Amino acid sequence: MTTNSAPPHHTALEQLVAAGPLVLHRGPVRAEAARVLQSFLDVTDPYPVVAAARHLCDGPLEQALADVAGRRLLHEPTGRRIPLQELPARNLRRLRAVHHLDAAQVEALHFALRCTFAYPGIVGTPDAPLALKTVLPEGFRPVASPQEIAATQAMAGPDGLNTTYMVSQMKGGVSVDFGIGCPLMCAYCYRREGDTVDNYLGSWEPKGFLSAEEAVERLLAHPWFTPHVTPIGLHMSTSEAFLPKLWPRTWRALQLLDGLGLTNRTSCITKHTLSDEQIECLESLTNVDLDVNVCYAAMPEAIEPPNRQRRLNFLRRVLTSEKINVLAYYRPIAEGLNTSDAHLRHVWETFKEAGARTVVLGGLKFGDDHIHSFMTYGLPLPSGSFTPGKKLLTGATERRIMRMFDEVYADVPVSRRPAVLKRSSCGRSVERGSWIPDYNGHYDLPETNCRLHCPAAQHQTCATAQAPDEETVRQLLARVSRSDARLDITASTVVVHTDLSPFERTFLRQNLLYPVHTARQAADLVSGRLS
Repeated sequence: MTTNSAPPHHTALEQLVAAGPLVLHRGPVRAEAARVLQSFLDVTDPYPVVAAARHLCDGPLEQALADVAGRRLLHEPTGRRIPLQELPARNLRRLRAVHHLDAAQVEALHFALRCTFAYPGIVGTPDAPLALKTVLPEGFRPVASPQEIAATQAMAGPDGLNTTYMVSQMKGGVSVDFGIGCPLMCAYCYRREGDTVDNYLGSWEPKGFLSAEEAVERLLAHPWFTPHVTPIGLHMSTSEAFLPKLWPRTWRALQLLDGLGLTNRTSCITKHTLSDEQIECLESLTNVDLDVNVCYAAMPEAIEPPNRQRRLNFLRRVLTSEKINVLAYYRPIAEGLNTSDAHLRHVWETFKEAGARTVVLGGLKFGDDHIHSFMTYGLPLPSGSFTPGKKLLTGATERRIMRMFDEVYADVPVSRRPAVLKRSSCGRSVERGSWIPDYNGHYDLPETNCRLHCPAAQHQTCATAQAPDEETVRQLLARVSRSDARLDITASTVVVHTDLSPFERTFLRQNLLYPVHTARQAADLVSGRLS
C-alpha cells in the first residue's frame, strides 16, 4: 500500500505559511524562508519561487509578486534574464508605485526576488548577497582557502594580474584566464614575446594552463567574487578570448557561468572576429550579461596587425544583435600614430556607418621596453611623456577627437548620437540602459570622468547613487581582512581609515556601486575641489 505525501519543500512551505504573513520581512524566520524558497529554484525558470513566495504574504505584497509572475518581469522580451543588480531600477521602483508598497514591503519584495537567483561558490545568500557564506553549497570543494587565495592576489603584478591563481582582481573587474599568449602580435602589447610575467615567459602562441571547468571553479572559490555583482572579464589582460585556439574554452566557460544562473556582467575585449554561428552561440546565453568590446582605432597595421576590414565587418554584424551588449572600443589612441585629422575622421565615420551606440576612448600604455621593441622592429614611436602603468591621452587630443565627433555627427540630433565615455565601466553601464551607476564609482570626479558625451540618464543614475549601510560595508571589509577598520559613510563616498591596495578599493567600489577612498585619498579629493 502506498500513500501520497507532499514533497519536503512543499511541507516546509506549509510550515512557513502557518508562521504568518510577515516571514518575508526582516526577522528570525527569514533565513529559513530563503532556504525554503530556494528549494523551488530552477535557474531556467525562476517563477516557481515567486509562486511559493506568494503563499508567504498577503495584500499589496502578494499582488506585487503576482504582477512579477503574470508579466514575467524577471525577463526581458528577448528571453534574457534581468540581472540581479538591475532589479531595483527596473522592477522595484515601478512595483512600489503601482501597488503602493511601504518601505518594509519593498524590502521584503526585494528579498523574495533575490531568492530567484542561485548563489554558487563561497559568497552570497538571498539575505546577505555580499557576505561570505557560513555553509558552502553541497558538494562544493574550494580549490584553496579564502586566505590562501587572497595571499596570491597580494603578490600579483602592478596591473593586478595574478598568474599564480589565474583569477585576478583588476580595475575593469575580475579577469578569468586560462593561459598567457596571443598570436596577433600588436607591437604595443605588454604580454608580448619575451615578456616575463611572474615567472611565466610570454609567448605569441597561447599556452593553456587551465580548462574552462578549472577556471570557473577557481572563480567561485575566490573570496572577492560576488555572484551577480562582480564584473567578469575573460582573458582581460593575458590573451584574446575569441582566438580559434581559445574560443572553445571561452565558449565553454560562458556556458558554465550561464548554467549556474549567474547574471554577472561578463566582458570579452577583442581585435579578432567570430562567425555567424559563433555569434548565435553567444546569443543563446540567457543568464550571463555579456558584452563584446570590439577594438578599432585605425592604428597602422605594422603596429596592430589584426585585419581591419574583418574587424569592421564583425563590428557591424554584432551590433545588429538584440541580445549582446556591444561597445566600440576606440583604443589604443597613440599620440602621433593614429591621431591625424584623417585618422580621427575615418574612425568616427566608420562607427557612424556601423551604427555604434556606445564608444569608449582609451590611450596607450608605453614603457622603456616598448621603445626598445619599436626601435628593433623599425616602427615609429608615439609622442608624449608616458607614466609607467598609465595610459596617455592628452587633453588636446581628446578635444580634437570630440570636435571631429561633432563634425561627423552634425546631421544627427544630440540625443541620438552614440555615448562617448572615458571609462569601460561607464560604457558598460550606459550600453545596458543606465540602470545602475558606473560600477567603478568614477563619478566622484565628474569634471574629469564625465566630460565627453555621457547620456543624461546615466548622469542622473550616478548622481543619485545610494550610500551603503555600515553592515554591508563591513561584510565586504571582512572579505579583504579589514573588518575592524574605522569607517565614515558620507553622501559622496565611503572613507576607510586603513591602507587599501588599488585592487582592494576597486573590489569595494564594484560591490557597493559607490565611490570608496582611503582617508588620505578623501583629503586629497577635498583639497583638489577647494583649490
